[in-house]
Amino acid sequence: MIDVWALKCLRVLSLSRYKNITQLPDNIGKHLNLRYIDLSYTAVKKLPDTLCTLYNLQTLLLVGCSSLVELPADMRKLINLRHLDISGTCIKEMPVQMGRLKSLRTLTAFVLGESTRSGGIGELGQLSNLRGKLSILNLQNVVNPIDALGANLKDKKDLNEVELAWGREEADDSIKERHVLESLQPSVNLVKLTIRFYGGTSFPYWLGDSSFSNVQVMRLSDCSTCFSLPPVGRLPALRELYIERMKTVVSIGVEFYGGNGASLSQPFQSLKKLEFKEMPEWEEWLSSPGRGQSPDFPRLEVLILENCPKLKGNLPDHLPSLRQLWVSDCGVLHERATRTRWIPWSLIFNTESLRQSLKQLKIVRCPGLSSLLETESLSSLRTLEIQIFSRTDCLQPHFSSCLQSLSLVNCASLLSFPRNGLPTSLTYLGIENCRRLEFLSHEMMAKLTSLRNLDLRDSCDSLRSFPLGVFPKLSFLYIWGSKNLESLAIGEGADDENLTHLDYLLIYFCPNLVSFPHGGLRTPKLARFTVCGCKNLKLLPDRIHTLTALRDLSISNLPNVESFAEGGLPPNLQSFAISGCEKLRPSVEYWGLQRLVSLRTFRISSRKDLLKTVLKEQLLPTTLHSLVISGMESLKSLEGKGLQHLTSLQELEIWDCRSLEFLPKEGLPASLSCLSIQKCSSLEKSCQKKTGQEWSKIAHIPCIKIDDQDNIIQGQRVFAYINYQLLNRAMAICKEYDSPAWARSLSSRTSRGWIGEQNERLANVKGMR
Repeated sequence: MIDVWALKCLRVLSLSRYKNITQLPDNIGKHLNLRYIDLSYTAVKKLPDTLCTLYNLQTLLLVGCSSLVELPADMRKLINLRHLDISGTCIKEMPVQMGRLKSLRTLTAFVLGESTRSGGIGELGQLSNLRGKLSILNLQNVVNPIDALGANLKDKKDLNEVELAWGREEADDSIKERHVLESLQPSVNLVKLTIRFYGGTSFPYWLGDSSFSNVQVMRLSDCSTCFSLPPVGRLPALRELYIERMKTVVSIGVEFYGGNGASLSQPFQSLKKLEFKEMPEWEEWLSSPGRGQSPDFPRLEVLILENCPKLKGNLPDHLPSLRQLWVSDCGVLHERATRTRWIPWSLIFNTESLRQSLKQLKIVRCPGLSSLLETESLSSLRTLEIQIFSRTDCLQPHFSSCLQSLSLVNCASLLSFPRNGLPTSLTYLGIENCRRLEFLSHEMMAKLTSLRNLDLRDSCDSLRSFPLGVFPKLSFLYIWGSKNLESLAIGEGADDENLTHLDYLLIYFCPNLVSFPHGGLRTPKLARFTVCGCKNLKLLPDRIHTLTALRDLSISNLPNVESFAEGGLPPNLQSFAISGCEKLRPSVEYWGLQRLVSLRTFRISSRKDLLKTVLKEQLLPTTLHSLVISGMESLKSLEGKGLQHLTSLQELEIWDCRSLEFLPKEGLPASLSCLSIQKCSSLEKSCQKKTGQEWSKIAHIPCIKIDDQDNIIQGQRVFAYINYQLLNRAMAICKEYDSPAWARSLSSRTSRGWIGEQNERLANVKGMR
């Protein structure tokens, strides 16, 4: 436990993100000068009752404390509290009389409980200074809808974001829930509104009223008993609208736009993004009546339809500003309501209106949308992604001459690319799980003069040899699971100049790969090279030491590779990982590891003999910062001198070494700042704080993680963080929260002498470790 009593004048306490912190000491209540406490993203489970004696406390941050389920019962005593952030906690109910905290400006959530110890929703009525965001949760626990009126949200002018949420269970009284929502009408200054798990059958009249002229973002989620949507088309400033899991909505029509015929003014004047997700019963989307050729969504830029399995045609037919269209799992979208005949998408959806606007198109498991790809209208398209496309064996869309990104995923029946090739403007090409697709011809590849990234996964089974030098500007090549790929070659008639652009070369799980280009990789700018899971590969590229730009090298699961880098490793390597490679001789003396002064990270897995050689011969450079040892089940001990040799080592990770029991008798390097031990059952037991026999060897390390638990973070490190880093942060916070005098006071304390004095005092505090 950390002893904070040493700092008698402590005003700022931040232990944010120290995951080992599970509680605060009871004597925290003696620090009456505390103004600011930040426990965000810690594992704190309960706050001490003495916290409520800190009558000067102004800010309490508990963001992301997922283990915290309750607040102290006497929170009402913190009369000067201005900011309470409990977002991301699991607090089940608010304490009683929270309304006494008159100074409260920030209250991110108010959780209604079932017990008599829980503060009622009427407490919010007394908090007249609230601003920013407020979530009112578990509204199903409101007993009487009249109580909701007491929250007085309508008069809280400074609240710009409100969330109203019920429990996940089905509503047992839809009329009561309607009245509760009706009573929680927020101020017309509202900017963002979210409603979740509402159990009424319709929405109250205020939702969608044009007087809410500042609402920009609205989300309606899991309102599963509502039969229709509110008239949100009347909201003049609405920019983003998200509707998801409205399970009983069948039709969207005039009510959505906010009128009833010819009198309807322009709906959705400002809407730029519209999402519909997981609408299982939704069948039709009608246009607003009586508007002629005027668009219903004049400024809509993003339209996303996801998992609407019954939705048929009749979508908005005029979207002049649409830039991004994503349609996923809408399997019957091409059908008309009559179902008498198939009508092309181009007749349902006015592609002419998209000619100059649409930039991104994503189609997932929507076979009826193939006709959209056959139109010549989409001349402005930049990004195209197609998944589960099975209508044709040949890709024959009229590609835009501006197309920059093309992704083909799970197109099982696709056999070939268009005869005229792909647009020369293409910079990214991704192909995944298209095994029958014939790869690009030599001529097509040579014409892709702008292609930078090529991502090939589980595709193009006919590909035997990949020509590295044919693509003129390729800089990133990723190949995964190419079953019949046998070699990487320069390519017939290829220009060496083409190879000078390649920065990343990543090869995974190509079982028949046996060779790289003869004479090595002529890729002078290659920065990362990875080969993994190629079981028949025997030789890695020659002359790898000539790749002076290489920074990251990883070889793993290459069971037949016998030799590697006998001319030495690249001189500027920063990260080197080796795993498996059982036949690889431990000829590490040829690698020249100790000469790699730039090497910062070394990872070694499943090669106990190699590890022993490296440590025993002290072959790693003294400048190494991070060492990761994993997957060595028979490893029982570590060579101490080899580790002590690493005088700059800061991080040591040991994973899945189940037989490892003891650390070196010489101990670990004094430079270590972080030690992680995972899935090493014997070592974990012996390294337990104070009780483990190996504890004395690691007690000096500030941060220790054992089996996914941050067991120890030494006090001196924590308080050095508070003393030095947080003072500057605290000054910024003070200024934000209108405390300039306190900020000046803190500023005067940031001199090096004061910091040194405090650290010297802390070094003498008992029980810091």
